[in-house]
Amino acid sequence: MHNLFSFIKKYISQIIIFFSLMFLVIYLIKHNLLDFSQFRLNTSFYISLFFLFGGFVLSGISWWYATLIHGIKISVSDGISSHGLAIFAKYIPGKIWTILGRASKVASHTDKAVSELSFISLKEQLVYLLVGILISIIPVYLLYGLSLIFLFVLLSGVGLFLIIFNKTIHNLLLWILGKFMKKTPELPLLTIKNGIRLSVYNILLWIFWTLGFYFFAHSFNESFSLDLAFVFPISVVYGVLAIIMPGGIGVREGIITGYLVLSGVELETATTISVLSRIWFVIGEVFIFLLSLILHIRKHGETD
Repeated sequence: MHNLFSFIKKYISQIIIFFSLMFLVIYLIKHNLLDFSQFRLNTSFYISLFFLFGGFVLSGISWWYATLIHGIKISVSDGISSHGLAIFAKYIPGKIWTILGRASKVASHTDKAVSELSFISLKEQLVYLLVGILISIIPVYLLYGLSLIFLFVLLSGVGLFLIIFNKTIHNLLLWILGKFMKKTPELPLLTIKNGIRLSVYNILLWIFWTLGFYFFAHSFNESFSLDLAFVFPISVVYGVLAIIMPGGIGVREGIITGYLVLSGVELETATTISVLSRIWFVIGEVFIFLLSLILHIRKHGETD
């Protein structure tokens, strides 16, 4: 038993990568996401890939920067590769694997514990979610005014902000979760200063992904406006928060479809954009995984 635990501890990052790839394949086949025939390969689509790929690179840099400001010195390439090699862990049931995956990869090249790095990873992930909501509040208001949609997004942003930065609300949530889970979970409480520092690259990656989604949708509908594109960060955030569904399956697509239809987009077009946006985003995940694999092999070798 001791040898088994030692083996798992030594190769945990490789184990996570193996299972994440396995669950990704199952996910793609189960949801019929290997059909690229409906994509419109025009100029807007290729521009969307530039912003999509750029956003994923920035997400890796954001993780590297999070370790840096916590006193952990790794190279930018190690930051990107540790993030990218664990990118498919989101498809493993349970939301901890993406956080644990990149943390375990960094731990294998530093003297830091996986638990410490996982806590830093969770901090960065919380700020990532908060920024995604906050940058969408004004565009949603401009599009819908004082509507239920706007109030829902606004309250989500305020609630997440208070949970992350306000000690009273933070402790109240932990107390409630402790009652349901029979064990109080660990959830980092951030200072405003720390949150601002962690948000730098997250702001950039959300701008890139929002622009990417705009050009992606524009490839199907030339009248698609930029303000509609902010449904993408909203859908991703709620997809992550939907802890029951691996990868936010169905949640993101439902939000995008409903949002676009309420904005006047035809149901057929909205449905096409929402479903194909999932495949589009997986293309970005494949890109960052392959880039990370190349960076990792170049620096550490194949057998590391």
